[in-house]
Amino acid sequence: MDASVEPGFILDQTLTLERSGKDLYASHTDDRFWNMIGPFGGWMAALMLKAALADNDPAFEPVAMTVDFLKAPPKGPLVLRRQCDRAGRTTAFWRVDLETPDGRLCARSLVTLGPHRGTLAFSKHRMPETLPAEEAADGSRTFMPVQWAKLYDCRIVKGRMGEGKQDAHSLEWIREADGRPLDYLSLAALCDSPFPRLFIATGRASSISTVTMTTYFHVSQGEMAGVADDYVLCDSVCERSSGGFYDQHSRFFEKHGSLLATSHQMVWYDRQE
Repeated sequence: MDASVEPGFILDQTLTLERSGKDLYASHTDDRFWNMIGPFGGWMAALMLKAALADNDPAFEPVAMTVDFLKAPPKGPLVLRRQCDRAGRTTAFWRVDLETPDGRLCARSLVTLGPHRGTLAFSKHRMPETLPAEEAADGSRTFMPVQWAKLYDCRIVKGRMGEGKQDAHSLEWIREADGRPLDYLSLAALCDSPFPRLFIATGRASSISTVTMTTYFHVSQGEMAGVADDYVLCDSVCERSSGGFYDQHSRFFEKHGSLLATSHQMVWYDRQE
């Protein structure tokens, strides 16, 4: 985590990490990031990323992260166990498991780190033309029955809950409500913040569960410093829903158009109609 981030922000208060052995850390769930039956997946991803980054060379920044959500942990203590599979000059590969104190595996992650260098830039994905955040409709999530959703300040351009859009496409400006500046931990959590595509397609909530999520970080910490606590545009779509699973693809842009991250999920659902 960037040393310039103040410890008083809610996300930092909840991402507790205490070393309890070699590559072993203790943590705890927090009700502020509790979802329906377990912790918010973005919070779990941020916690595992924090464990991967702990005591590592700060020049090695997150490049990619895959999280498999095996089973929601209950409220209470958590154990994070990590292992470096390989570390070289340009990349380092870490595994981080999130467990209960009795050894039950709840989530596992693969984190790729590497130093950012000055290289050729190509294949830039353009940010969609959209209203600026200040002109977009209020996207307050106070109606949601989970606390974590209320920790984000949202402005909806397309895809408001209750409308029902079969293309399951949404455009939304989003930032942390308490003014926390963007860094890798907050970006990892933010990448799981868009409404589930099923909710957007049908206009109402249903039983869903993300089973796996991969995030690609396209930005350095230095570039994120320019974003500070400003809004980020989230452009989310679904390629196909079939057989009880659907994908969710999201791109996150800073307001001037630079792509910050892309997130890809596969989600289980049980909606019949």
